[in-house]
Amino acid sequence: MAASGSPNARPARQERSRRTLERLLDAAEALLEQGGLDAATVPAIAARSDLSVGVVYRRFPDKDALIRAVYERFFERSREGNRAALAPNRWAGAGTAAIVRSLVHGMVQGYRLRRELLRALLLYAETHPDPRFRRRASELNREAFRGIATLLLSRGKTLSHPEPAKAVRLILLVVGSALRTLVLSGEEHPNPFGGGDRLDQELSRLTLRYLGIAEDRPERTGRPRARRPA
Repeated sequence: MAASGSPNARPARQERSRRTLERLLDAAEALLEQGGLDAATVPAIAARSDLSVGVVYRRFPDKDALIRAVYERFFERSREGNRAALAPNRWAGAGTAAIVRSLVHGMVQGYRLRRELLRALLLYAETHPDPRFRRRASELNREAFRGIATLLLSRGKTLSHPEPAKAVRLILLVVGSALRTLVLSGEEHPNPFGGGDRLDQELSRLTLRYLGIAEDRPERTGRPRARRPA
């Protein structure tokens, strides 16, 4: 259960306790998404989950332990989804350029759809006083990028960069940093390409050009017809 990673959080062993825990985590996540860290107070979480403040404190010693459990659950779910999405057999027969475009599009959409929640969770992790938790948070964030790197490097000769392993790590760092700046920061750093799909198109273009990935050739549906003599 997600709360097991939170210090001093009571483990939920019975079904009723697990349901109560999920209600608390769902309520806290919704408040983080709507109003950020300041909105996710213990009384607000209790009211949102239709539980008493006492129930919250029986499960968690303080707000920090509860938000840490939300963080752990969110990124654990993301990790499970990424493992399925990045499984090599899912991409059998796909061209490398198509894989890059699909992965970049998915990353951009994921940041956009959960923008406010991601902003709150990343701010929480980056400003947390516990260095062990900050290291754990960084590891969770890096894991998805390692999966993408493994998938891209498995495409072998389709990457013409002279040092593909280093290049993949660098471009993923660039793309991740761009998403955090352009999507999460909002008005502070407006997207120079505007809205719509331009951001994922340009990030895909950047990735393909830097890694030296050629455009996928269209599949031939049959032999070309012979030209009739004049």
